[in-house]
Amino acid sequence: MEERKLLRKIDFHLMPMLILLYLFKNLDVNNVSYLVTLNKGTKYNILEQLGMTTNEWAWVSTIYFIPFVIFEIPSTMLLKKTTPRIHQFRIALLWGATTACQAAVKNKEGLYALRFFLGLFEAGLYPSQLTHLTYWYRPDEITTRMAFLGVLGSFSSVLTAFITYGFSFASGHGNLSAWQYVFLIEGLATLCVAVLGLFFLPNFPDTSKWLSDEEKAYIIARLPPSSPKSTDKNFSWKHVKASLKRPTLVLFAFLRLFQSLGTYGLSFWLPSIILEFGITKASTTPLMTVPSAAMSVISGILFSYGVDRAKITPPYLVAFSLTITFAAFLVLTLVTNSAVLYAFIILATVGASADGSVMSSWMNQSLDGSTEVGFSLSFANSVAQLGGIIGPQMFRSRYSPRYTVPYSICLAFLASGIIVLSFLWYLTRSTTKKTFEERRQRLQERSRDKNEKPIYNTRIPEVEVSFDNKV
Repeated sequence: MEERKLLRKIDFHLMPMLILLYLFKNLDVNNVSYLVTLNKGTKYNILEQLGMTTNEWAWVSTIYFIPFVIFEIPSTMLLKKTTPRIHQFRIALLWGATTACQAAVKNKEGLYALRFFLGLFEAGLYPSQLTHLTYWYRPDEITTRMAFLGVLGSFSSVLTAFITYGFSFASGHGNLSAWQYVFLIEGLATLCVAVLGLFFLPNFPDTSKWLSDEEKAYIIARLPPSSPKSTDKNFSWKHVKASLKRPTLVLFAFLRLFQSLGTYGLSFWLPSIILEFGITKASTTPLMTVPSAAMSVISGILFSYGVDRAKITPPYLVAFSLTITFAAFLVLTLVTNSAVLYAFIILATVGASADGSVMSSWMNQSLDGSTEVGFSLSFANSVAQLGGIIGPQMFRSRYSPRYTVPYSICLAFLASGIIVLSFLWYLTRSTTKKTFEERRQRLQERSRDKNEKPIYNTRIPEVEVSFDNKV
């Protein structure tokens, strides 16, 4: 049995549920960007029914991200008090129920309250999933798996576009509006996914019944010493303090923050901005966002392939993405033609979403132990979500339809991100090079011994593992 076959076996049991959970998380968060244009100009529009203005709608994002930022780290740390399966089930169950309840709101205050609880309940999912991966995979193998999550995050926008377009014709049926159907159906579907995860999401290699004892020992032994383990103690303040002392953690957090501040506002208002171009009707506006989401999926796959096959290191890809995004926003501040604006808005959103998984993988290479991995990933992700609080507020209605001022502010944030990237690139050069060379060497060995080397004849460190407790 070859190593690659064992990895495929792990992928088969672990990745589908992680992908489904992350996909539905993005569906339930991003749908509000599309609902504001749904049935625009009719009595079934959500702004009309809840008595809201466009500027008040921006608070739907801001209020969601406030508890998300505050509780991201505590929620991720709870992972160590339970198990990955129970932790993610709890998150999905609560956010699914909250999403469905949004269909019953009668005013903006009710919607704001539920958006607050949605942010509270969803906090910690993404860093918990990344931490979950480190129990199973080597750092050089995680990029591809992270990319699946990132690509599905982009693909959720494609699904949301078609879902909202389809339900736009349901308004008035069953005494419900289209936006109510979207909240209700997506919330109930999330509850179903949560239950599936409770039964099918594996926890750790040493507690999985579908692995033999020999396979368990190999999976654990092949991980580097810095990888977290199921036997790690519940919480280590030592590792938290060590994380905060790392200058790279602060730089990664600011890099993600500047990227988020520079791009999230546009992503949130994308359907509304496209509608203002006058090149489409309100009913077909969701479909006009599909090219952006589809290209984000393709670019995410290409980025992850380049890293996974040891073709290029993560810093180069992040630099390329930020540069493309910066150039696209620069054009947005200068041109007035609707067709050109549409093309470069697509380019800007593609560049913004393509490197997320690559950046997280790059960060993971310098972490040590389950507490440090969980805390650092959640800290950086929490700081980045400040973009969700501030970004939508920059695109005020008084700047419509050109939005030159918001685009200019986004340019300043992206330029700051490029500066931070330069320092981070320098500080992590040795770790990045080492991981890149190890990955290339392992790929060469697999290629050379593709049909010859049995996995269990591979020389690995001696470890002592107990498999008495099978969960």
